[in-house]
Amino acid sequence: MASSQPNNRRTVAAYEKCAHDYAASVSRQPSVAGAEALRRLADALPSGDGVLEIGSGPGWDADFLEGLAVPVHRTDVTRAFCEFQVQRGRRAEVFDLLTDAIEGRYAGVLMLCVLQHFERGDMDGVLRKLAQALVPEGALLLSYPLGEGEFWEHGDSGDYRVVLWSEAGLDERLRRAGFAIDWASRFDGRDGPWRTVLARRTR
Repeated sequence: MASSQPNNRRTVAAYEKCAHDYAASVSRQPSVAGAEALRRLADALPSGDGVLEIGSGPGWDADFLEGLAVPVHRTDVTRAFCEFQVQRGRRAEVFDLLTDAIEGRYAGVLMLCVLQHFERGDMDGVLRKLAQALVPEGALLLSYPLGEGEFWEHGDSGDYRVVLWSEAGLDERLRRAGFAIDWASRFDGRDGPWRTVLARRTR
């Protein structure tokens, strides 16, 4: 089994070097499909406790949700992304989902384009941790690349760990963690198909 911490640290180091370039390369407005998913999350929230965002990046998705009157607690393991958001007047906390405790409970969790960077052996623990961070009937919105296997993606700033999941494989992990899927949709990413899932905590 791959070693989760060294691989994750290697990926984070790559993002630390490219955060500003990444922010400039990503549209500040979500795609039509992305906006639909974020609206579905906003509509699914069972209370006014707000949303915890894991992997906020430049913060564009959080901006959109806050435009829908949804409070967002922005976090990212990459310090450079948090500093970028602070520079533009937002508040973001450096947070490592693998090692840090989640304080409080939230109506929702948002984790887009992040799940693929966790090793397969860490997935059950990650999803259970997210479930425990939610209030009863709380909602989780995540996205991930579809496929099988895992590999390293090599870029100018460093190496990025990519772990692919099938629909059935990820759905089973969600079920184990105490989630039921409310809605799912596919979209075409730069390197292949992706899937967005809206799930609800069931226990």
